[in-house]
Amino acid sequence: MTEQAHPSNMQVAEGHTATVIHPGSIQDRPTIELRVGPQGSNEAFLVPSGGEPIATGVSLEEQNGQFYIRCRIRKKRYRFTPEEVVRQYILNTLIQRHGYPESQVAVEVPIQMGSAVHAKPADIVVFADDKRDRHWITVEVKKPNRKDGIEQLKSYMNASGSIFGYWTNGADEKFLLRSDPNDFSKPVWRLPRHGETLQDVDEPLTRTKLTPVKDLYGVFKDIEQEILAHQTVDTFNEIFKLVFAKLYDERVNLYNDSAVAQFKLGLSENRPAAVKRVKDLFESAKQKWRDVYSAGDVIELNDTNVEYCIKALQQYHLIRSGDVLGVAFELLVNQEMKGEMGQYFTPRQVVGMITEALQPKISERVCDPACGSGGFLIFAMRSVFDFIADRWDDADDRAEQRKDYAQENLIGLDNDPRLIRVAKAYMIMENDGRAGIRSVDALDYGAWDRSLRERLLGRSIDGPIPASSLANDRTPSDGVDVILTNPPFAGAIKAVSTLRQYDLARPSKGKPKAALVRAVLFLERCLDLLKPGGRMGIVLPQGLFNNFNDQEIRDFVDKRARVLGVVGLHPYTFKPFTLAKTSVLFLQKWKVGEEPLEDYRIFTAVSTRPGKTKLGRPQYLDDGITLDCDMAEIAATFRQFAKEEGLEFA
Repeated sequence: MTEQAHPSNMQVAEGHTATVIHPGSIQDRPTIELRVGPQGSNEAFLVPSGGEPIATGVSLEEQNGQFYIRCRIRKKRYRFTPEEVVRQYILNTLIQRHGYPESQVAVEVPIQMGSAVHAKPADIVVFADDKRDRHWITVEVKKPNRKDGIEQLKSYMNASGSIFGYWTNGADEKFLLRSDPNDFSKPVWRLPRHGETLQDVDEPLTRTKLTPVKDLYGVFKDIEQEILAHQTVDTFNEIFKLVFAKLYDERVNLYNDSAVAQFKLGLSENRPAAVKRVKDLFESAKQKWRDVYSAGDVIELNDTNVEYCIKALQQYHLIRSGDVLGVAFELLVNQEMKGEMGQYFTPRQVVGMITEALQPKISERVCDPACGSGGFLIFAMRSVFDFIADRWDDADDRAEQRKDYAQENLIGLDNDPRLIRVAKAYMIMENDGRAGIRSVDALDYGAWDRSLRERLLGRSIDGPIPASSLANDRTPSDGVDVILTNPPFAGAIKAVSTLRQYDLARPSKGKPKAALVRAVLFLERCLDLLKPGGRMGIVLPQGLFNNFNDQEIRDFVDKRARVLGVVGLHPYTFKPFTLAKTSVLFLQKWKVGEEPLEDYRIFTAVSTRPGKTKLGRPQYLDDGITLDCDMAEIAATFRQFAKEEGLEFA
């Protein structure tokens, strides 16, 4: 059946347009965008969840409102379909990257099945030579939101005698090797290039051969489905154990470009030996980073699932893949659970804007009491590391300054132990600030141990640990310098032991409140955690800024802090998970003895370019890398406002 593009979500910025011509599915698979440059040239991009756009090298022709694609093999144009975009992208890859001449490549190749020809031809076939009598690679392409077709590809390979198979939907991909009829058990992590043999493909997997991952969330979802087909386990935790082992391999064993990866499964390798080697990597990682797993934690996946995970992950270099790890695992967390709490993955453009606006300094301690996978702390650390790189000219001094800052000045709390592990791994990827990451309920001061209280207060606690509220136990000078956070919004807290720690639960008039929403409690908790003169950027539901019934909350904030600014976030900011209206509140706590000002300027801004489409997909400029987003401009304007106001941190 032919699909016709229905352009939607037209975005215009800086002389280019980007039109979504295939929406895909909202959370799991890529859209296709057509990007038209100022001179009229265009290119189709695949846009995966949690990853950067993938340039296809495919352009479209438009005639009478219809899109067409010209095939580089058949030399004709065809009506647009998402699958045809993927096919032409793979043809470009085979010919330009792998070096196969067009004379050895064919499309829509009939496959003889016994005495009959299969009703559906092979999408692409690469022949062994120009005679075209031996199939070398058979390719099955699917449109971006499809996962089926592996068994069909195997049947084509058996029937034609093809050695290699390649399945892809443009972002996800799988490689097959047929060593004997119906035997596809041997692993292969890439396709042979033109002129290579099977022995060339079975080469050592060195660091230089690993590539950044395009769509880690898609890889994780595929692994999750495969695991559940063979075993009932907590897939999130088991996948992360394998990722943890791979991070150890990358950080410790891949010390130069020629170093060979241990997280791998070779073509001729004994598979139980490979599984044992990866399990040993996990044990070594536990020993090196002792605060992530306990000594008794083991990989619970069976050997079949471990093999599958190795084959799915071995070709990627996770540390060189940027922010994909934290993004992918946050997307993988049960969204229903997160939604019930009003807690949603914070887009990195929002994290960057808040961090850039408040500019944490090397001497300042930064806290996120609802840190998730640690995005705010990572961005704060990167900002300070940039300062260190500019200030110190000696490499050893720079390393020492980075180590001291990362270990001493970053504090992250979250009550989801899974995300705490991800945050620690994320820190390991960035060269480590995991010492201050804790799995604890930030709203319940009674659950904090002595070391956490001391780290947050910034001083030693003598004698028994106080059991009252944070507000009562802190001295005027206690607290952290900067708070950057996006706490969970929804769900009322009713526990009396928790509510009695908060002034907002004990109004001056009337009875104590029986419940308060998390957003309100987090707001008060963050104010208590700040030292006098400390500053904060916090994402809050917009209702707190304008609801009539929330005036007492606004009065409470005014008495304790100066409101520096309010930034209204675009409704698409947290798509596809929610359309909740949110704003960022910037404030600075009044100093000891400082009289609250009656009248002062407040910075206000509204984001109109969130870097998201209405489907919740990333919206990029025509370079395919830069988000079509105004967050950096808002941060720069806020910093200029802070300078004009003479604020010390600016």
